[in-house]
Amino acid sequence: MAIGDQINLRPEFETTTLPCNGKVGDLFVMTPLRDNRPDPEDLGSASLWVCLKGDIDGQRAVWKRLQFDGFARCDTGPVPTPPQDLERLTRG
Repeated sequence: MAIGDQINLRPEFETTTLPCNGKVGDLFVMTPLRDNRPDPEDLGSASLWVCLKGDIDGQRAVWKRLQFDGFARCDTGPVPTPPQDLERLTRG
């Protein structure tokens, strides 16, 4: 049983390209798999993208994939502690 709310972003199935339109902050989940098909990859085939620049004045949206630092399943016990040695973000 889950603790708290879960948010499920429905992925775009059978998709390997990002949309040209988007607004800053949009989230996009995609997977090359068909709906309700088993995923053969150990860590999964879906990816999560966030729009950093929206499509304005003929410019297409710019997307960035979110990369995660941990992996867990419901039956693996407590989740890994987040790393404390990541580089500080700098503008540039």
